[in-house]
Amino acid sequence: MVNKLRIAMVTPELAPYARSGELAEAVAGLTRFLARSGLEVSIFLPHYRRPELDSLSKEVVLEDLQVPVGGKKFPATVYRAEPGRFTLYLIDQPKYFHRDYIYGSPQGDYPDNAERFIFFNRAVCEFLASSRLKFELLHCHNWPSSLVPMLLRSVYQKKPALKKTACVLTIHNFSYQGEFPAESLSLTGLDWNYLNSHQLAFRGKFSFLKAGLLFSEVVNTVSRTYRDEVLHNHHDLCAFFSRKSKPLYSLRNGIDDEEWNPATDPLLPANFSRDNPAGKSICKRHLQKELQLPVEDNTPLVAFVGYLTRLKGLDLVLEAADSLLASGCQLVVAGQGEEKYEQALSQLHQAHRGKLAFKPEFSAGLYHQLLAGADLLLMPSLEEPCGLTLMHGLRYGTVPVVRATGGLRESVQPFSADSGQGNGFIFEEFQPEAFFQAVRQALQVYASPELWSRARANCLATDNSWSKMIRKYRLLYQKAIILNRGGNI
Repeated sequence: MVNKLRIAMVTPELAPYARSGELAEAVAGLTRFLARSGLEVSIFLPHYRRPELDSLSKEVVLEDLQVPVGGKKFPATVYRAEPGRFTLYLIDQPKYFHRDYIYGSPQGDYPDNAERFIFFNRAVCEFLASSRLKFELLHCHNWPSSLVPMLLRSVYQKKPALKKTACVLTIHNFSYQGEFPAESLSLTGLDWNYLNSHQLAFRGKFSFLKAGLLFSEVVNTVSRTYRDEVLHNHHDLCAFFSRKSKPLYSLRNGIDDEEWNPATDPLLPANFSRDNPAGKSICKRHLQKELQLPVEDNTPLVAFVGYLTRLKGLDLVLEAADSLLASGCQLVVAGQGEEKYEQALSQLHQAHRGKLAFKPEFSAGLYHQLLAGADLLLMPSLEEPCGLTLMHGLRYGTVPVVRATGGLRESVQPFSADSGQGNGFIFEEFQPEAFFQAVRQALQVYASPELWSRARANCLATDNSWSKMIRKYRLLYQKAIILNRGGNI
């Protein structure tokens, strides 16, 4: 049965078209590898105002889809594109999606996010109910798509085309739960009786994430360690999980090792590999020049790449920045995020010109070149469910300094100067002293070219390809379908 599956991803993000964090990369990679394995895969995504989406070759498949939101109906146009081995369906409504950001600006979230994503979830369900498309399974990602399972089992439960559609929900980060004022429930079209502690009410609010947890056949998160952390730290939200009746699965994300291949990457100024690493030095010199830093081969170039938020450990980076630079490092920080962090980094950049570079932007070219040119990758995260940036850095021979949390704990083995084994440096406590101590250990190894070459080679040899995980995802889908049809697993 699994070889004939038709699967649809429902997601608020998809690389390279709409990206806020690692979710976009994860969905894109999983989709490509599922398609390569023989499954028929489609994706539903809001049609944001993005040049990458506007430039796609696409056709209108439904011009006036009427989508109920509260007591009104809003029109949506559904586009179809074929950007690869999958089909992309874009839900277009300018009122909700023609904005500069996906969830909000650096000043904060959009105040109408509940309405925006209720519209998206309802639009997906309305389109599926009215079209001839039939999917055996919908794979929903994070809170912005987690109303779909609930809507299928309530508003659309009598639609023949949707009765046999199973749902898998992957939660890439439990810290973002989609909690909104209780009155937001009225926008879904559901009865107020759903707003109780056993169903959609959570801490006095309407919880998107709780809806997905309750109504999906299977719920997954993105590493074993993170699953254990969630079950330990989120007792109220995860109380209904149990090993027998409804386990919380933990299938990791992976990376596309064809796209992320330093030996063939066309975005790099020079290619390199474990057997021929010389090109990495060329990448470093090119990056230093682009960042207007002194071009110095023997100066360690340290990078932080990602969304600028407390959860990524940026406070530790800011506190350690002066010490890092005083130790002789060059530091580059790249990414967008909360306004206070963008302002703090801009001030640091002004104070340390020639030593610190700040790039408040994101592009595929910059991302690849940063990870290829840097010597060290800083990921001192407060929490890190999986860590795709880490996996990309390892693939490009950039040695990580990480806090032992979530997927970072699983992916990094401490480097030992005695044995030459290990692929990074780890610290436990979320404290500046612990973080900088781990950085010092890395710099001591960097000072020995022979040891550093060994650490870098170990990184380049690490395999985090999606191909290792596809069979597990196919089995997870099979479990969801069996449960949807009344079977036991």
